[in-house]
Amino acid sequence: MSFTQIKYTLTALIFSVLFVSCDKMPIGPTGPDPLGPGDYMSFSEFRALYTGSGDYTIPTGTKRIRGVVISNNTNEASGVYRLQDESGAGIYLYTVIGSPVYPMGSVLDINATGGGKLTLYNGDLELMSIPQSNISQVSGAITVTPRVATVAEIIANKNTWASSLVKINNVTSITQSSSNSTGITYNITDATGTLSMFVRTASGITVNTSGTSVTGYISIYLTSTQIGIRTAGDIQ
Repeated sequence: MSFTQIKYTLTALIFSVLFVSCDKMPIGPTGPDPLGPGDYMSFSEFRALYTGSGDYTIPTGTKRIRGVVISNNTNEASGVYRLQDESGAGIYLYTVIGSPVYPMGSVLDINATGGGKLTLYNGDLELMSIPQSNISQVSGAITVTPRVATVAEIIANKNTWASSLVKINNVTSITQSSSNSTGITYNITDATGTLSMFVRTASGITVNTSGTSVTGYISIYLTSTQIGIRTAGDIQ
């Protein structure tokens, strides 16, 4: 074979390899890229959307939010969940009828547009009217650490800290104040003040009234600041 023939043969071979390579479909996922932390609005930013009165409809184009369920559904009203994210802020979520039960520790991805509203329900900022299809339980975990605070600090910051975890140390007393067919209300007292804790009978939680430390999430009912526990182990 002559030098010219070899040159033409090599040229044709290189061209064919390049042609076949360029004609191949790309390798890898064909769907949208998974969302990262920067693709979500933090709960602290989301809470700041509320104008202060009435119902606020979440605008189209608002970023999605994501948080971990920090409440025990058996110690809350039906359809009510408390979620917290990495910003340290919390959200009080009221789901539509027929929604799944989301266990404590579930991570929820929420698209609040398409009907979602923020409103004050008995003084507590609530996210409501989210279509069931706009809430997804996703894999992964979000670790939140309870904020250590006194009763006085919790009451002073209730509107900012609502639906987030706190821990009260140096509790001086846990006493029953009232009861009804749904559950029992206790008073949690430390050196700085007193707040309420309502435990539903359906939760099966036994309250250790000798405890000196209480962990739970903050809720608001009218003018009362409350703490909600998840298990009996929240009192030590």
